[in-house]
Amino acid sequence: MDDAKEPEDLRRENVRLRGELHNALLNNYIYETIMRILPDGFLVVAGDGSIRDINEAYCKFFGVQREAVIGTPIRHLIPNTKMHEIMEKDLTEIDTFHEYLPGTTAGERRVAVTRLPVRTRDGEIFASVAHIKFSRYNAKLMQSIQEMGDEIEYYRRELIRHSIEIWSFESLPTASPAYREAKIMAQRFASNDLPILLQGETGVGKEVFANAIHNAGARSGGPFICINCTTIPADLLESELFGYEEGAFTGGRRGGKRGKFEMADKGTLLLDEIGDMPLSMQVKLLRVLQDNVIEKVGSERPTRVDVRILAATNQNLEQKIKDKTFREDLYYRLNVLPVFIPPLRERKEDIPALTYAFLEELNNKYAQKRSTAPETAACLQRYSWPGNIRELKNVIGRCFMTCDHDVIKPEHLPSRVLIESEVSLNAGTALNDMVVDRERDLIVKTLLKYTCNCSKAAKALAVHRSTLYAKMEKYNISLGALRQSLESPAGI
Repeated sequence: MDDAKEPEDLRRENVRLRGELHNALLNNYIYETIMRILPDGFLVVAGDGSIRDINEAYCKFFGVQREAVIGTPIRHLIPNTKMHEIMEKDLTEIDTFHEYLPGTTAGERRVAVTRLPVRTRDGEIFASVAHIKFSRYNAKLMQSIQEMGDEIEYYRRELIRHSIEIWSFESLPTASPAYREAKIMAQRFASNDLPILLQGETGVGKEVFANAIHNAGARSGGPFICINCTTIPADLLESELFGYEEGAFTGGRRGGKRGKFEMADKGTLLLDEIGDMPLSMQVKLLRVLQDNVIEKVGSERPTRVDVRILAATNQNLEQKIKDKTFREDLYYRLNVLPVFIPPLRERKEDIPALTYAFLEELNNKYAQKRSTAPETAACLQRYSWPGNIRELKNVIGRCFMTCDHDVIKPEHLPSRVLIESEVSLNAGTALNDMVVDRERDLIVKTLLKYTCNCSKAAKALAVHRSTLYAKMEKYNISLGALRQSLESPAGI
């Protein structure tokens, strides 16, 4: 009966051994896969001091072949190795620094390393292992993290901006027929991917229109990226638009940098102030618009991009073409769908609503309840606003901050607004005399306000001190007489 059981016991033992062998093979495959893909160095040294295993990353670090060093003494590869000491003294070292001897390695001289002994189940030490962390991999990882952090920060700022001002055509109400026509045209163009050229004076809100076009189109879920062609030096514009590879030029980021075209992939790119783009960049931009392919600075590998192009300008591009400062072929490529945004002086019926909106924004931000007096609103209506909506917003902001009560009066307005407003009101009746009297009166009041300090008065009047002196001489304004008036209320 025992003889009958013996073959069954052997069979079970064989099944168990085969299972263990199978698991050992699987574990070995897993181990070899990890060794192959691990970007750090990994080393196993046998009890006799020979290299039992070493991964490809560490071999590449030393510039050796794995097959050539397996079985050789570790001291041949690393003369100042501590792997023997780890086994002999039963040491464990976590993230300590190891500095290779000169000429030892083709890689970096100093690395962070973790070393520990390897034991059998009985506790006997039979090998030592080391995990080597190369700083170049850590630096590359940190660079990637930094770039992702920069990109997250960019989109965080954009999200905050859009959470405050999510521009849409519905958020741009108007009583102006000209502005309404521009809105209708832009809204119609938003539904396709053809380039749009936004034209209008500085401050009319071309970027606001571009935002509204993006948000109304099929790409609204993608990024909206804007680059101002006037604020970036000509020699850096290419790298800002197309990005660059690591080592493309001195001072560049490690790992290179993505350009605005790549950042805008599957979204919209606004080329603001396109009329100021250098001719050399216009050629490269034309090639991108034709082929939808960019080349990073320092790279010969093309990168395909899917971007909708919006361009904006306050210049007469047709005149620039005649002056040979803007390419005609680029103009026709960009000016597929033109939109002209009228200046504020041609839509003065919108000034009250815009004033109210800017004041409400400031009131909400600073917990105030300020408003404009009727005569102030009339002055705003009569001014020509050469800086358009941007100037109006800045004037309202200045009045809000300089006003010491809840009603903004004409005296809080900048002098240029007051003078032009009065000129407009009294046009045709002794115009020159009225302008002279008003300007002289403003200069005298400002000098008195700042106790005859010409530097402060010139700053308040937004003119150079030499200009103030010239006007004082022109209008026969005496500082001595003004000082006497300060001492005696009945003086001047």
